[in-house]
Amino acid sequence: MVTVAGAIGLACLLGWVAIVTTGLSFVVVTTGSMAPTIPAGGLAITHAVRAADLHEGDVVTVPRRGSALPVTHRVVAIDRVAGDRAARSLTLRGDDNETDDRDPYVVRDAGLVLAHAPALGTVLVALTSPVARGLTVAAVGALVAWAFWPDRPRAEDA
Repeated sequence: MVTVAGAIGLACLLGWVAIVTTGLSFVVVTTGSMAPTIPAGGLAITHAVRAADLHEGDVVTVPRRGSALPVTHRVVAIDRVAGDRAARSLTLRGDDNETDDRDPYVVRDAGLVLAHAPALGTVLVALTSPVARGLTVAAVGALVAWAFWPDRPRAEDA
């Protein structure tokens, strides 16, 4: 049991190191605007790229003006920004939307979606909830206590 817990912990640590060193990010898609490509509750893995390297048809995550949450939509048009060689004005649209987003997004870089998986975002949110974190701490504490609990002396040893 302790070996399994250690293996899971090691896998988590190695995954975290891989994400930090490669610059990848996880984005949980909370709306159905990208369905069926990325349904609500899906998890997108993004990599930061320069806006100048984007192409029409790419799926990107960019900051949304006036909101703490970013938007993940498909690029339908890219325009240069006067006076800023690195910036691009992106016209985006969700795959399930009939019209482009109302305002373009002016960015210097964006999160390019490399891969996605349905429902994993919902699982990730559940696993990072305060209740799940508390249960995980309690379970790890119980495993540590069990692993180091002294053995009872047997009747034949006495």
